[in-house]
Amino acid sequence: MAVLIAAATAVVPVRKAVQARQNVAAAAFGAAWLIATAPIGPTGLVVEVGVAGWLTFALLHWRRHRRLPLPGRAPVVEEEPLITVEQVAFDPEIARIIARFNERLAAKGKALDGMTLTTPKRIDAGYRAEIRAVPGEKETKDIMQAAGKVASAFQTSTQLAVLEPSPSGDNSRALFTLLQDDTLAQVRRFEDVQPRIGADGRAHIGYFYDLAPAHWAFFTESGGMRHGIIVGDSEAGKSRSVETLLGLAHQSDKVATVLLDPQGGSMPDWNDRTHRCALGEDDCADELELWHWVMRRRVRHLARIPWVDEDGDERIGKTHLVPGDPDAGGMTGIFFVLEEAPELLTHDVHGKKAVATLASGAKTWRKGGGGIVLVAQDPNMTELGGSVTLRAQLRKNACALRTQTPGAAYQMGLPQDPSLLPATFKNGKLTQGLAYLSGIDRRAALMRWLYTEKPKYIARQPAAGQIDDLTMGWIEEYTSAKKDGREPRTGKPAAAGDEPRSTPGDVKAAIIDVLDDADGLALELGELLHLVLKRRVTAPPSEIHTQLKRLVKDGRVWLVGKDGGEAYALPEEILERLEAR
Repeated sequence: MAVLIAAATAVVPVRKAVQARQNVAAAAFGAAWLIATAPIGPTGLVVEVGVAGWLTFALLHWRRHRRLPLPGRAPVVEEEPLITVEQVAFDPEIARIIARFNERLAAKGKALDGMTLTTPKRIDAGYRAEIRAVPGEKETKDIMQAAGKVASAFQTSTQLAVLEPSPSGDNSRALFTLLQDDTLAQVRRFEDVQPRIGADGRAHIGYFYDLAPAHWAFFTESGGMRHGIIVGDSEAGKSRSVETLLGLAHQSDKVATVLLDPQGGSMPDWNDRTHRCALGEDDCADELELWHWVMRRRVRHLARIPWVDEDGDERIGKTHLVPGDPDAGGMTGIFFVLEEAPELLTHDVHGKKAVATLASGAKTWRKGGGGIVLVAQDPNMTELGGSVTLRAQLRKNACALRTQTPGAAYQMGLPQDPSLLPATFKNGKLTQGLAYLSGIDRRAALMRWLYTEKPKYIARQPAAGQIDDLTMGWIEEYTSAKKDGREPRTGKPAAAGDEPRSTPGDVKAAIIDVLDDADGLALELGELLHLVLKRRVTAPPSEIHTQLKRLVKDGRVWLVGKDGGEAYALPEEILERLEAR
């Protein structure tokens, strides 16, 4: 009877546990223990088994439900870290660009056979990617030469499908930009942007096709004044481009302007508005001769001025003038513009001398703070009086607007032929100012100049800078001598015995320069002394040796072993070689 009563009692909890699918094992154990205990009672081993079983199931229940809140308390919810998944909208245009490139350009037998295109990225003006050739098989110029085929593949013009060398310098790649609109068709005015020559000598002169600012370097800290050349056909925008440069120089307190116009009427708004102006072939030839003499005087003056470098060492002489340099008394740079240069360079009477003067000036005037900008219709040798030197020296700022004949790309180191530039945009407007520019921006790409709406308003304003008093004195000395019918004094360098003795700072600088030119090679003492003396350092070998020891003590030069002897090298050169290993 007791067993039947126990079994009837255990049925209910077992049935509920099975229906709820919870604690079935505990219910079954309890039912079995109750039925087994009914006939003999809870004694001995039966009690021990029951207690052990209940403790086991209680522990399991606690482990499963220990995180649940206690009765009467609100549950504590632990915040899980949010994971943000960026949703990028699919751009079908990217797939279309890749498909067209692969089918029409990179397929076997096509213009860019075997080349690949990186995934295009969206930029403000359109899409940009990189075309990659197989290294060792093709190079950047092979890609650039296919510019017309690339434009054809995308059924557009070379102004909208643009190629330029890769900024990485990798000669197996080129940058490809597919523009959605003609970004350079809009005329952008000088007056709206209000550009100025910065402290670093750069000035904003226009925009590249991707709307990045384009700059002209009037001067740099490391090299002083910079030369330049601007070429272009009639109505391409040469004179308007020069007006922009003159406007910038006119508003700078570090630069004075000199306009040389052999034609006499190329720039009416600026005639007699620059610091000095020469009109006609005769006056231009005389002005060139004057400045060639004055620049030699400036160079010799700069070679003897005392100054203190960043290390606190006293120095004598400057290798070049940075306009406004306080060590040089704030001497201004001279910005020369030679408009319609072939009119003077090919002149029957003045041509040969003018070419020789400018070729020499292009090499030496920079040291005295003179920057030359030559303007012509074409950069060929006939236009420039046959001087390869002159053209080569002027390419620090190289700008080619639309030219009449091909060849300017090669002659000026540009990636595309400017003779292929269109005369009008799609909207029918003239492409004046559209050009390829190579210079301080370290890219050679399509751009368009900023233009002044009313150049005369800028020209009529007082110039911000002036020709310094020292230079004006030399100009007066030259002109007075010419009026008196005599040659101005040559101002020859002092004899060797009269030259000022090099300061310790000069000696240290010469030692550093010699070791830097050694390209990481350690130099023995005798070789080092010989090379320092070749740099016209007016100091005895004992003084050079003394300053060398001081450089070693200061850690600016390291003493190293070479073939069992002692040698000297720059620390950074040694560390660079060690890293290379």
